[in-house]
Amino acid sequence: MNENGELNILIVEDSEDDRDLLTEIMKRVHTPIARVEAHPDGGSALKAMESQPFDLIFLDYHLPDMNGMEVMPKAKEIQPDTEVVMITSQGNEELAVSAMKGGAFDYWVKGKFTKDALERTFNTLKTRLSLKQKIKTQQENLIVAERQRVMLESIGATCHHFSQPVTSLMGRLEILISRNPPLDDRDKELLRDCLKLSRRMGDLVQQFQNVREYRTVPYVEDYDILDIEGRPDKG
Repeated sequence: MNENGELNILIVEDSEDDRDLLTEIMKRVHTPIARVEAHPDGGSALKAMESQPFDLIFLDYHLPDMNGMEVMPKAKEIQPDTEVVMITSQGNEELAVSAMKGGAFDYWVKGKFTKDALERTFNTLKTRLSLKQKIKTQQENLIVAERQRVMLESIGATCHHFSQPVTSLMGRLEILISRNPPLDDRDKELLRDCLKLSRRMGDLVQQFQNVREYRTVPYVEDYDILDIEGRPDKG
């Protein structure tokens, strides 16, 4: 289903009359359809799936090169999220059960193609696709949240290890600056610069320790960096 909610349909049916009938019924449904592509055999249909995405396949069981139960797993291997409606010329409960167990979305009998049945199938499909997308989004959000949690914990641990050496360094610099006999002005100035930089390092460590939320700010070109200053979002 594309961003406009339109479906891409693949019909795999060796009967030209049945292909035309299905295509004609699809023109009358309310569900928006982006593309309908029809093939008379499994081989050409599978080849089409290698280059074009499809949301739903109407798959005839009886095909000239292979049967529908042979086509379905190959189709699922190419496009795992594509749903399949198995079609047969007569009601066969055993085949219907096998098709559903094999991953078919629905099972149709020839001669019973109607606009209402097609509309119900499309509505159920759209609901399923929407649910799949929500689940996928939630899973992606969970992965991102877990990565951020691990990263923030790593930052906290790193800051803990850096904090004590930085504090010790500042203390030693202050001792050197105030030592007796006094240093000359040039050495004192260098040490004061070192102390200033050490304090800046200490401030940065403290800012990192206070980070509780993963937030980035623009840095250079296409790169972002972690926001450790807690800048407010721009409205």
